[in-house]
Amino acid sequence: MPAGMTERLALLAHDLRTPLAAMKLTAELIARDGLTELQAERLEILVRSIDALDDMAGELVRDPALSAGISAGASDFGVIVSETGGLLQAAAAAKGLGFSVTVPDAAVPVDAAKAAPLRRIIGALLDNAIKYTDAGRVAIRLELPASREGSEARVIITDTGPGIDPAEREQLFRPFVRGKTGRAKTGGSGLGLWGAVQLSSEAGASLRLMPETEAETGTGCQFELTLPLTPAAATGVAGSDAAANAEPAAGLHVLIVDDNDTNRRLLAALLESFSITSDQAESGEEAVRMVAEGRFDAVLLDLHMPGLDGMETAEAIRSGAAGQDVPLIAVTAAAETADEKRMRAAGFADMIAKPLSPAKLFTVLEHAKQFHQKRQEPEGASV
Repeated sequence: MPAGMTERLALLAHDLRTPLAAMKLTAELIARDGLTELQAERLEILVRSIDALDDMAGELVRDPALSAGISAGASDFGVIVSETGGLLQAAAAAKGLGFSVTVPDAAVPVDAAKAAPLRRIIGALLDNAIKYTDAGRVAIRLELPASREGSEARVIITDTGPGIDPAEREQLFRPFVRGKTGRAKTGGSGLGLWGAVQLSSEAGASLRLMPETEAETGTGCQFELTLPLTPAAATGVAGSDAAANAEPAAGLHVLIVDDNDTNRRLLAALLESFSITSDQAESGEEAVRMVAEGRFDAVLLDLHMPGLDGMETAEAIRSGAAGQDVPLIAVTAAAETADEKRMRAAGFADMIAKPLSPAKLFTVLEHAKQFHQKRQEPEGASV
């Protein structure tokens, strides 16, 4: 890659997250207005698509050196399969195809670092299956062994399309190679299946086109993605239900600091829907003055701003008497590259990534709720 291209790509990925954050916040606000069941279903697909794009942008800005030694936690393979399938359901319906996603009830923990490549692999395979199938159905299912220890999970994707000529099977996973059926039906680069194989290797999985002797009868193509499983971590798979039910106290007043006006207005609207009032600052310098002059229960502070950046603004706020205890919450589109140690030293209590998740916002505002309650106590009262 040419010199400087890596940095430009990372910057582009970072900047892409600003409109993605605006899109997701807008979608979340629309969801609060009351929707029909069909509208809610379509909006959910939109939000999941935004999350998928954000994951891809995150891969471009993630610095392996900064991530080394940090536990990524776990994701649920079943959720990955069902959510990715949900993104393609509308495309199948638009062609009049049957579409099914079969996932067992049991949780299947996988390393969170594998979640993004697994979503992309499954998405690419389903997209191909729908694209080349004119009639019939597309199906995806997750199969688990009776015992997980030292075993494998299998994702099977089948379609009733034209299939692949046996003479073309050997070259199927090479870059820029397209079969005669693909060339006849649609345009394309011939990188989809090659990319899926590269991502499979990255996730520690394997991908193959099953031979006709193993494939189910009546299907055009059957792909198998195999992922080795390790014993589930004691902590299990983290869920968001607890965060979603942790309603922050009404009556909080926070300061939003961001040089992007759209980001500020959308975040203010989201907070208002939680009965939380806010003021806005468009620069670090303005935020320092406002904290010194006013009373805020928290400061939501963008890390990347011209002039005083987020770190410098936090340090300046902490140096003033009015800002020594107020919770500082970092808001960033590049959470993967954030230096947690430096952030703690600057005085940040927590961090939330763009696109903003309302459930995560509930959790981080717990600091603000405690600070607000402490401020309501009469002076001299014991704590």
